[in-house]
Amino acid sequence: MENKKKLNIPWGLIFNITIIALTIFLIGYFIFSEGGLIDLLNSGLKISIKWISLAVFVHLLNIIIDSLIIFLFVKHTTPGMTFRKALIAGMTGQFFCAVTPSASGGQPMQVLVMTRMGIKGANATSALIQKFLVWQFTLAAYCIIAVVARFSFFSQFLNPAMWVFSIIGFSAQVGMIVVLLLASYCKALTQKVVGGVLKLLAKFHIIKDFEKTSTSVNETLDSFHKNNKELNKNKALLIKVYTLTAVQMTAYFLVPYCIGRSFGIDFSIFDMLCAEAYVQMISSLVPLPGGSGAAEYCFSVFFGTYFTAETIKTAILLWRTITYYGTIAISAPFARMRKKQKLSEDNVNSKASA
Repeated sequence: MENKKKLNIPWGLIFNITIIALTIFLIGYFIFSEGGLIDLLNSGLKISIKWISLAVFVHLLNIIIDSLIIFLFVKHTTPGMTFRKALIAGMTGQFFCAVTPSASGGQPMQVLVMTRMGIKGANATSALIQKFLVWQFTLAAYCIIAVVARFSFFSQFLNPAMWVFSIIGFSAQVGMIVVLLLASYCKALTQKVVGGVLKLLAKFHIIKDFEKTSTSVNETLDSFHKNNKELNKNKALLIKVYTLTAVQMTAYFLVPYCIGRSFGIDFSIFDMLCAEAYVQMISSLVPLPGGSGAAEYCFSVFFGTYFTAETIKTAILLWRTITYYGTIAISAPFARMRKKQKLSEDNVNSKASA
């Protein structure tokens, strides 16, 4: 019997092509379909460049603040950190969050970039986990305030399916927060879980030198938990990053409001912030780059009553262009791998003053 060659299906390539095709379809739909951008331009409705420019500005402010928060967290353990390096790491994260499923590639690539800058991996990892915790806590607080303050507003949009997505989305946030808190502060439990994972990987010969890998990982965990303990002593820093994160999130959530005003639509800025918080929470559940499809659907559900039938498709196109496609365009140049650098030993090991 002839040996049959094993068929290697390039699933990664197929996935990427599918996502690109979906993206092109969505862009084409919002431009050429009935009520799309072409119809809007032909209708003679003027779009305010001032408000569109403001939408771009608040999104750029969101990106700059994101890099500033990285800078503050990393500088706490690595005084040699500069804002320029934080901006490079931040933009790298923006790019890989946008192009990977569930934004899963952002933080690992940021850690890689910062280690190549000479920053210890444990310092970079603990900074990014703390940053992610702050983001999750702030987003959860935003959503709770939104529901409590404007329940009647949300109840008119949330059909049974949307209620399910809302519950799953909020539960996923809470679950992620719990996992990260355990990883950050329960050292014994973390080491036990990580040790079990390493043994499993060694059993399947994915890890070749178990002892060497285990020693390296435990040293990183020790450094990681030490950094977290030091960080929690700095209350002033925590207040600063929580405040900056709230401002960052508000800036990002203001984009739909600015787009609406560009069409001459006047509506409650608070309602728009609440709606965008929900869009962010639910669309993040979809395991596709940028939540493609889900983001557009959620936007149409929550903002459909504010935008007219003639403007909603163009609003979605502008929103995604500014917050997603535009982000990919401006962050792509930062995503290249750089030569490995080295911070001075004093800067790496010394602690920042409180």
